[in-house]
Amino acid sequence: MSWWGRYIGLPFDDAHCWELVRRVYADQRRIALPFYGEVDARDLASVARTIEAGQGGDHWQPVAQPQLFDVALMRGRSRIWHVGVMVDARRVLHTEQATDAVVIAVRDPAISGRIIGYRRYVA
Repeated sequence: MSWWGRYIGLPFDDAHCWELVRRVYADQRRIALPFYGEVDARDLASVARTIEAGQGGDHWQPVAQPQLFDVALMRGRSRIWHVGVMVDARRVLHTEQATDAVVIAVRDPAISGRIIGYRRYVA
């Protein structure tokens, strides 16, 4: 089984999108990402503001071609409000209330039009 198989099916209520990224980074890379505990995953405006405020930090660099463990930024309407973590250059692990945690191709119609960029964590 691939490393990401252990995350498939995690309920959205147990691991919303940022929490899923945090878990992957902690488990797989031994990196503790910030906890935004005060943001309700269902409050999309707060999630968007939090992600936008943190995306330009010193550790997150924009990349054109995603790789393993890069973070995919996705939009809803006109703002960033969702993230996932790349399992390779073509697929992303993410979770939504309707699906729980899944791996999906970035070219899949369900998300292809929503991805607006990728960020790579650099220490």
